[in-house]
Amino acid sequence: MIINSGVSKSYMGSALYNEHGSRAEMKQRQQEAEAENRPYIPKGELYYSQYCGYDSKDIGEQMENYKQEMNPKLVKCAYTPSLNFAPEDRGKLSEEQKLGIIHEFAEHMGFAQNQYCVHRHDDKAHEHFHFVVNRIGFDGKTWDDGFSKRRVNEFSRKMELKYDLRQVVGKSRERLRQTGKDETFVSQNPYLAPLRKDIDEVILKHDDFRGFKKEMENRGYKVQTGFGLGYTNAKGVKIGSKDLGEGYKKNEIEIRIESGRLGREQERAAMLKLQLQRGIAEQQRIAELREKQQKQELALEREREAIQREKAAEEQQQQEKQAEKLKEQVRLAPTYPKQDYKRSR
Repeated sequence: MIINSGVSKSYMGSALYNEHGSRAEMKQRQQEAEAENRPYIPKGELYYSQYCGYDSKDIGEQMENYKQEMNPKLVKCAYTPSLNFAPEDRGKLSEEQKLGIIHEFAEHMGFAQNQYCVHRHDDKAHEHFHFVVNRIGFDGKTWDDGFSKRRVNEFSRKMELKYDLRQVVGKSRERLRQTGKDETFVSQNPYLAPLRKDIDEVILKHDDFRGFKKEMENRGYKVQTGFGLGYTNAKGVKIGSKDLGEGYKKNEIEIRIESGRLGREQERAAMLKLQLQRGIAEQQRIAELREKQQKQELALEREREAIQREKAAEEQQQQEKQAEKLKEQVRLAPTYPKQDYKRSR
């Protein structure tokens, strides 16, 4: 169990946040209720109140009126802790046990006789309760928040042992200096790993957050972006970006989408360059093949011409030999004297 401590200057602002969330969240819930034609449901449920009520506006006014009467100069007038159970502790405690823990916390911290109210939030994987405590008691004294962090940690360890809750181990001093927080949950929610896998896959496919959101909705998730980034899966389980860890907040996802887009553009440019180089290389290869083919055809043509010249030369030699032979035959042929036909008659 983790308890985060804080103080506020406004009863009304703290109570309104505990009931409705931020203005953006309240507006989004109102728009969703109108779109679905159903009554508006606040983010927080008033789980318990002492010496004040009934809604956040009434609570803020009642505490403010008492402050003006008893100690109007007090600035940080409200103590605003939040009590967070681990995700794996969901369903382990009865409502009576949860209410008992709230009362024990008030006794342990010393504001059990002050005005205070508690709202339950169920918008994340872990169940958590937000307090608004009037630091001004009915005796007129101001509740002392000194060493509150140490006191809430002591109370958390005590409740973990008493109710067999998930025990939280403090961070090292080095991590404490880096984060400013000394405790953290390592969630064992079985829905986190599949959601991370889907987010990682969708980020690689889209160039902007709008496309990412649409793809996640197509996969069966309801994506809330009014206050932070949250998801509701097909089974109705709500998961906040903080539950998913580093790299899954809205601004971090947008950075990853942009990096992926630039990477894809560089990859496409490299692919086009490679294709262009391959095209040029192919053209060069075709030109070389054509040149080689032309050379081969030219060589064949020259070879044919040489053969034809040799053949023509042979034929000419044969003709010349035949002509010489005829001449020789004529020269060697016998000659006969001419007869005088007239005289013989």
